[in-house]
Amino acid sequence: MLVLLVNSPALSAHPTSCGWESFIAGQKRRLRSDQYYSLPLEHLGMMSIVAYARSKGIDVQTVDGMVEGHCSLAQTFARIYDLVHRFGEPYLIGFSNINTFEEVRWLAQQCRAQWAGTSIVLGNTFATLNAERVLQDETFDFVIRGDGEVSFTLLAEAILNDREVHEIPGLAWRLPNGDVESSRPASVCLDELPWPARIELPTVLRHGFSGAVYTSRGCYYRCTFCGTGATSDLLGKGGFRFRSIDNVVDEIEYLIKDYNLKFISISDDLFLAKQRQTHERAHHLADEIIRRKLRLGFMFDARMDALNDLELLRHLKHAGLERIFVGLETGSEQQLSNYQKHYPMPTEDVVSQIREIGKLGIQIVPGTIMFHPEVTPSELRNTLTLLKATGYEAPRKLCDRITAYAGTPLHREYASKGYLVTDWPIGEWDFRDAGARRVYNQVSGHINQTESISFDQAARFFLSAVSDWEIATERSICD
Repeated sequence: MLVLLVNSPALSAHPTSCGWESFIAGQKRRLRSDQYYSLPLEHLGMMSIVAYARSKGIDVQTVDGMVEGHCSLAQTFARIYDLVHRFGEPYLIGFSNINTFEEVRWLAQQCRAQWAGTSIVLGNTFATLNAERVLQDETFDFVIRGDGEVSFTLLAEAILNDREVHEIPGLAWRLPNGDVESSRPASVCLDELPWPARIELPTVLRHGFSGAVYTSRGCYYRCTFCGTGATSDLLGKGGFRFRSIDNVVDEIEYLIKDYNLKFISISDDLFLAKQRQTHERAHHLADEIIRRKLRLGFMFDARMDALNDLELLRHLKHAGLERIFVGLETGSEQQLSNYQKHYPMPTEDVVSQIREIGKLGIQIVPGTIMFHPEVTPSELRNTLTLLKATGYEAPRKLCDRITAYAGTPLHREYASKGYLVTDWPIGEWDFRDAGARRVYNQVSGHINQTESISFDQAARFFLSAVSDWEIATERSICD
């Protein structure tokens, strides 16, 4: 009997053809190799569940359409079918989802049609925040809210041994009358978990992407658009936890030795924050890497207002820090406040800070939200200024739109304001101003149709479209 975990392929539509492309192909089309090499692809959450379940005697098999480079859902289902042929009919299939719910639902429906007696469970952030709505769909039998290692393993054991599931922590299920009940999530001690299985790492490295480790789960902050913050808020005190740095560096040392790793991405949603504890952990990380004479590059995620300690950054650089992903988001102080980022900084101050970090030889990889329903011409210009300051020249970042994930405060805000055209499973929104819509369509269309476009060419077109919007607005006011 088979226990299976599945990650869907995260397909994207190719802009110059009628077909779909794999996640890997899409990243390689959008980014240069010197940009995507630091992108982690391993599904560490799924691999952590595998490691924990196997430590308890449950042999879990996996299909990861994203890592395997699938370019169709049929290809992913064929892999599932092949495993069933080899190991027997599945009694439990777990799916992971953040923003691929329609893919997951299709795959789950095919599994349901083929193996009617199989139990199907959905996990990850989206499921945690939307358990009741997910379970309105009879494709799914259960939802795991929060950590999956213990809950998934206990669920597999219960189904295999025909036991009740109601005492399993973090589980939601549908009653015969259609109502949904759930048990309280339990936060596991991260140092007590086995290291994630590294089933996917050779494939990830072969494709030219990065290995990864995690050092924490959750987030201190509650940015309105973020599913991690919303999940941390839902889970309460256990929503944000650390692994010990010694445990993390032990794992890094193992990965260097066994996989000849040269670069690693710390995949925490937020590694370095304003809180002093995170700075102490970062210093300890650098100390341990240097003390053990480990030679590798690494990157992590940080808030902009946590990057003013240049001595700490210099120490981290000495240990191998190459890049920091920073959620710059926008050049509008007001919009940063609207997102509850809680560090509105003038654009010129952020640009100055980025330049000081660059002098240390550390690159800022920017997370930007170029377009949202209420965007203005001045905000677009200021956000472009931030993007240029980082030197991270990826033309398609000029097309970035905010995503209203169901279950987040942003999704609720957009729904209340009437911005959503479709609310499920992803909130599809429309612009308030037709001029903003026109700029987005012009810029995204031009960049997507011009495969060889440079960042400077794209930026000039972008600014021209923004200027045309302003001129049209002034004329309409005069008329």
